[in-house]
Amino acid sequence: MAPYQPTHLPYGLLDPSKRVIRNPGINDEVEFLKYGIETGGDHFFLRTTVGGGGNVPIHRHYGYGETFYPISGEVGVVGENGTKTTSLRHGETYKVKSGEWHRFFNPSPTESIVFDAEVQPAHQGFEKTLYIYYGLVEDGLGTPGGAPKSFFHALMLMHMGEVGYPGLTGWLFGHLAGIVGFLAWVTGEEERLTRKYYGKPINEATNEERSKWLKKDL
Repeated sequence: MAPYQPTHLPYGLLDPSKRVIRNPGINDEVEFLKYGIETGGDHFFLRTTVGGGGNVPIHRHYGYGETFYPISGEVGVVGENGTKTTSLRHGETYKVKSGEWHRFFNPSPTESIVFDAEVQPAHQGFEKTLYIYYGLVEDGLGTPGGAPKSFFHALMLMHMGEVGYPGLTGWLFGHLAGIVGFLAWVTGEEERLTRKYYGKPINEATNEERSKWLKKDL
């Protein structure tokens, strides 16, 4: 496994209000309780609130797993490569392995649910993906279903976050995502969106910014 090598300092490290992101299209809110940069790359930790009927499509992550910890309400998780649906409540956990097809959803049409999720090992590309994805939607650049309107951006984020989707379409998009990811890097579009929504390059951070949150310079 490659060592954790963060490239950007999240704005949320210095401004707690920026730890929270929202996506009205999928009816959820995510708070970054711990960034990977705060755990030395071991994991990052999220608290997610999903409104009534909220859900995400089935997908998988490459290179990192995800563990769900319900806080309130009943959390629905489809796991084991889409073959098993589990209802979780406070005190229970569910671990999704790297490469495993899964999704989560709120089975209640009216009540919100809250759960924590641990992503391990930490993956800064996925952190950036969530920030850019939600940021585009909040800026009016998303579809009613909460996805980026731009096909270029959607493929770029698949590549950044190492996220895959099922079926022939998912396979095709996965191959296109590699090409688009390269183009986004070459043209500077990836960096532009990362700076706008997620954070600044570490080499541009002041020593004061680093020392406020980090135990050592990076």
